[in-house]
Formats: sequence, C-alpha cells, structure tokens
Amino acid sequence: MELLPHEEYKVATKTLPAALKISSRTFFRYMYTRIHENYSMPVDHLARLAKFFNCQIEDMLNYEPPPLSAKGIKVKDKTDLLQKFKLVK
Repeated sequence: MELLPHEEYKVATKTLPAALKISSRTFFRYMYTRIHENYSMPVDHLARLAKFFNCQIEDMLNYEPPPLSAKGIKVKDKTDLLQKFKLVK
C-alpha cells in the first residue's frame, strides 16, 4: 500500500474495507500489525487482498509459517487425509 500514489492510497483505504465488509479500523489494524504482535485476519480476507494486490498470500504474512510434516501419520493414501481436512476438492 505504501507504494501506491497518494490518491490511489486514499481510494484503496476507503474501498478495500467496504469490499471486505469490515470497518476501516479493522483494515488499518491489518495494515499496521507488527511482526511481534499476535493478530490474525480471516484467510478469505487475506486471499482477496492478495488477489487485489496481485501477489501470493505468503507475500503478505508477517512471519515465516512453519513447515508441515506428515511424519508420524500413518495413512495408506494421503489423498484420504487431504479430503478429510478439505484440502483438495
């Protein structure tokens, strides 16, 4: 957002909260959350903002997510597990 020209920044700070159906205060909280703060936003908001800014969701995170490991999970077919957690269609 900081890279936007001033007029576009003003428009974005008014239209994005409305598009996400959140208050301006919540939107600014999203924008100014620091790395050490424990505050999160719904994943659908994060996904929609990433699409708007034409970037990956990971580019918008303020931390490096820890990797997941299937080590210790004994499943014949990982597809069953993915479907169970609705990670695949």
